[in-house]
This record gives sequence, structure tokens and C-alpha cells, in this order.
Amino acid sequence: MRHACRGRLRVQWVRVGACLPLLAIAAACVACGPGEAADEAVFTPELIGTAAVPLSESDEVALLGDERTACVIDSYEGQVRCVAGEGNVVGVFGREGEGPGEFGDPTQLARGEAGTVGVVDSDLGRFTVFEPSGAYVSDVLLPDVFQPFPSFGTTVSGVSLDYMVMLGRMSGSLMTRYDVDIASGETVRQEESPPGPWDIECGQIIHGIPDSAGGWAFVACEGHLIFVGDTGDATVLRAPTYVPELPNERDVARREEELLALNRSQGLPRTPAIDEGLERYSATPKHYYLSAGEHLFDAANRYWVATGRDQHEWSWLDVYDNAEYVGSVRVRDRLRAFDLLRSTLVVLVDRQVGPDDGDGIPDRALDWYDIANLPFAR
Repeated sequence: MRHACRGRLRVQWVRVGACLPLLAIAAACVACGPGEAADEAVFTPELIGTAAVPLSESDEVALLGDERTACVIDSYEGQVRCVAGEGNVVGVFGREGEGPGEFGDPTQLARGEAGTVGVVDSDLGRFTVFEPSGAYVSDVLLPDVFQPFPSFGTTVSGVSLDYMVMLGRMSGSLMTRYDVDIASGETVRQEESPPGPWDIECGQIIHGIPDSAGGWAFVACEGHLIFVGDTGDATVLRAPTYVPELPNERDVARREEELLALNRSQGLPRTPAIDEGLERYSATPKHYYLSAGEHLFDAANRYWVATGRDQHEWSWLDVYDNAEYVGSVRVRDRLRAFDLLRSTLVVLVDRQVGPDDGDGIPDRALDWYDIANLPFAR
């Protein structure tokens, strides 16, 4: 087993320690700020589009094949909304029910290779394919607790979490990959993740995804990442940008709303347990990663992970190539989810609350970025 904590960049012509700007490329290395490590290269890509979307308890986004259309879940209406980077609505579809094109609980999204969008319904255990306008295409039943990969073709692939990982188990399979044929509903592939155990002092693996070369990447506690190759060799590292950071006021406010929403869904009022939970949450350092599902491999097998650090005016995605940190991408506002296709990055964000925002609730939006000129994206 190899252990590493790599903060050295492969982009040798960038002076990272001094945070000097990059030369001769569109992306810029911004000045060091509260969310940046001293040894870090941070790149701000060009903003090329934006669109408003409804408030939602769902943090899901799928960037479709044209790179200009993206879809989100409106949890309050039980619908999917697809919008373009110019701000116009492409389609709004779905209603409560069990029939074709209806949802029990739409929870996750994926893009189809033919320009379609796929929707995972956790209540019905179903994956439904739509045109972005909302036209129904087909559906198929899925294995339980299925989290799809960002894209699908004639098969839909995803991972199912072994709930023993929640208890901190460090040996045995943590995830299972499934490939399901959309036309027949047959599971054509079922593969368990590498078993470990891996040497992490804090002891908890949270979530993992396979890459395109037969390996896996796992996020773990206290800023740890585990990259497992196709031969089973593992690189365990602590993210060089990770600094233990307590939740800020916006983090606590969001957590409070999540707990209140859970109580409301059960017909309960605010209870002392909510205040006790908020007190514990406020005193516990945040995870390095934003959430277990917010990481992916791009077409070049680079690993992108949304981080939870210093999310006030900006957010950061860290990028790794062959288990080696190569830089961070900075995007505006508070990132909730992201997707990536070719030269386009789309992020779902909570906007800053401005002085003219009477309800005090952050608006939601999608932002499109051109990442073609990032040095590690070329």
C-alpha cells in the first residue's frame, strides 16, 4: 500500500506558493483567500450562462448532451425542470402517481447519450427516460438504493451503498456496481467494490465510485481520499486543501431547515432534539467533501470532488489526476451540486441573500462555466 499527501502540482510553470496569476491562459489563479491553502493553485473559469431554478430540497443536476441544457428536481412539486444556459425553460414534467411519466419520489438524475434525461424514483424503484421537453421515452426497474452514474446509454449504471459502512466498517465490500439493460430490465453486470481494509486512523469510509479504468475512488473521514487501482493497490492521502473548519451561519441555518423539514414530514413540531442536534453540528468540523454523491470522474479519468470549505461567496472543486492533486476550480456562490461534460461545467448554487431580498431565503440558480482553458482540463 502506498501512502501520500501530495500538495505539489504537475503544472510546473505556476508559482503556487505566492498565488501569482497564470499567464497566457484564460483561467486565472486568484489571490489567496480564506478558503485556499498556501500551496494551492486556484482557477476561476469563464462564466458562460445562468438560469434561475425553483427552491428545492433536492441537490441534483444533470448537464445534457448539448452542454447548454441542464435539469434539476423541484422536490416541492415532484417535477423535473430543464432549462438552458440562456435562462429559458426547456421543459417541466412529472406528476404524482405510478404510471408512465409519473413519480412517487424523484431523487436523482442522469444524462442520456441521445440528449435525454433519466430520473431515478426512489419510491417506485424505477428509472424513467424523458426528452428534455418532458416527452416520456421508457422506464426500467432498478436495484435498491441505486445512485446512477452521470451518463447512460442502452444500459444505466450506478452504485448501491452497503449500509454497514455507516457503522464505520473497514473491511468487506462497501459498494456494489450494477449495470441494468434499459430495454429488458436485466442486470447485465454486478460487481462489488474493493474490500479494503485501508489504513485510515479515523476509520470511516463514506462513499465510493468506480473510474473508467477499473479502479475506484472513496471519500472518507477527516479529509481522506482512497484511490484504488485495477490491481487493488491503494493510494491513501489526506486532501492537501483540507483544513478542519466549523460550520458557518449559513451552514447552521441550512441544517436547521433540513431538521425542521424532516419533523414537518412526520407531522411533528420543533422539538428539543433539533436544538441539541444543531449544537452538536455547530461544534463539529465539516467534512472535506460537500456530500457523499458530489464527486465524479471526467472523460479523461480525472477525479473531481466538491468541497465543503468556506462556502460563503465562493465554492471550490478539487481535481485529482492519477491520485495526485492538480488544482482547484473556484465558482461563485454556494455550490450544492455539479455536473461536467467535455468543456462545460454546470453548478447548482444557492445565491447570496442581498439587501433587496425580502424573504431572506437564498434563491437557486444554475451557472454554466467554460473549463476548456484550465491547464488540467486540456
